Amino acid sequence: MKILTLTKSVLTLALGMSLSSNTYAAKMYFTDFGTSKIQRADLDGSNVEDLVTTGLSAPSGISLDVINSKMYWIDFGIDKIKRADFDGSNVEDIITGLNFPRNIAVDATNSKIYWVDIGTDKVHRADLDGSNVEDIVTGIAVPLAVEVDVVNSKVYWADNSSNRIQRAGLDGSNVEDIITSGLNTPTELALDVFNSKIYWLDDGTNKLQRANFDGSSIEDLVTGLDSPQGLAIDKANSKIYWTDDGTDKIQRANLDGSNVEDVLTTGLITPFALEIDNAVDQPLSVELNSFSARQIENSIQLSWATASETENEGFNVYRKVGSGNFAKIASYKSHNELQGQGNTSVETFYNFTDNSKLQSGEFYTYLISDVETNGLETKHEKSAQSVLFEIKTEKAKRFELAQNFPNPFNPSTTISYNLANDAKVILKIYNEKGEFVKELTNGFRYEGSHNVVWNGTDSFGNQVSSGTYFYKLTSGTFTQTNKMILLK
Repeated sequence: MKILTLTKSVLTLALGMSLSSNTYAAKMYFTDFGTSKIQRADLDGSNVEDLVTTGLSAPSGISLDVINSKMYWIDFGIDKIKRADFDGSNVEDIITGLNFPRNIAVDATNSKIYWVDIGTDKVHRADLDGSNVEDIVTGIAVPLAVEVDVVNSKVYWADNSSNRIQRAGLDGSNVEDIITSGLNTPTELALDVFNSKIYWLDDGTNKLQRANFDGSSIEDLVTGLDSPQGLAIDKANSKIYWTDDGTDKIQRANLDGSNVEDVLTTGLITPFALEIDNAVDQPLSVELNSFSARQIENSIQLSWATASETENEGFNVYRKVGSGNFAKIASYKSHNELQGQGNTSVETFYNFTDNSKLQSGEFYTYLISDVETNGLETKHEKSAQSVLFEIKTEKAKRFELAQNFPNPFNPSTTISYNLANDAKVILKIYNEKGEFVKELTNGFRYEGSHNVVWNGTDSFGNQVSSGTYFYKLTSGTFTQTNKMILLK
């Protein structure tokens, strides 16, 4: 059955099955348009379970929020976005009254969901509970797929009508064409953020293809498919999964397209789309105990400790400026201090100093990756640290509390301060009524620049509401209070 070479008038025939892989739990979650079910199974296709079997009309795109253990899906037949717990319980309507919604992606880091709507020709986003709906990108003829790259703050989508793959900032700004030639009905996307690769299925050419994030180096990985629709990456095992609507199968291969195998071949009626959640945590070859970044004189020093290492060749260091993209600035291959321990269960400490020419007043964000002996690279993006860099002069040796960045913010922001000398520091958050919310710092700190991240929670770990907040720094006789805005 060949579908999605189509106009909006026949889109009701176009949907089938969406799958998302929760590799930490070794499960894949999928929707079957033909049976109106949401199901899950082990990654080898065994132990198939029915999760949601009632109240569905035409379930299509699905994505996982592993932080809150929720699965989100599009119901094309009733124009809704719904969610439930991973076991299928507590089903909720999140957003209703849509117009041919097609696919969905969860950005759990920023507490957002993104989706494409064929009826409105738009990319939309909202909070995880469905509130604060926004139009992100408009004027897309037939948007079919959407994926989010949280590390580089990008949203990608496929336009089935103009046969393009495009991307923009997470707020819809700076729209770019990524792939503009050689496409014929692109239906689904998947992002390998750690290797900077974009994968897609093309229903017109019956291919699985990939390219670099900038659209260069396009490769055919698997050809001769029969109406491929869904796509997902199993990062832990370096596998790519897809559904084939023509053969009613879920299949997989290595990331380079080799070793194609059938995973699930029975019980499927209309398999359609496959979705990967790139935010899923994996068992790591390197277990980090800590990671920090701080300014020392006119450089920035990174320090981290590993609890254990398995087949660890060494580390790479990545940096981004402001809201830009991460770029590799150092490697274990060129810096001896970044070489790993191979195999060890003893806590090991590492330091790296960024001595490059840095701009005063700029935010620099750092993350590290570890590289195994087999070449697999794992980026520890959740441990990323930001530093507000200031050129050190005698005048700069003063007590100062900087404006938080970003501001307004959602869901987290960085508060930076400078100490003229070693001192005890207390940093507290208050709401606009003057009520205490949370203490971020209480202890001795060295002279120089420091930063603290507030994730928008109170002392009990509860997310606070949108509004105006104040952060107050006290150090000896120095006291300063600044205002910030949480905007959800």
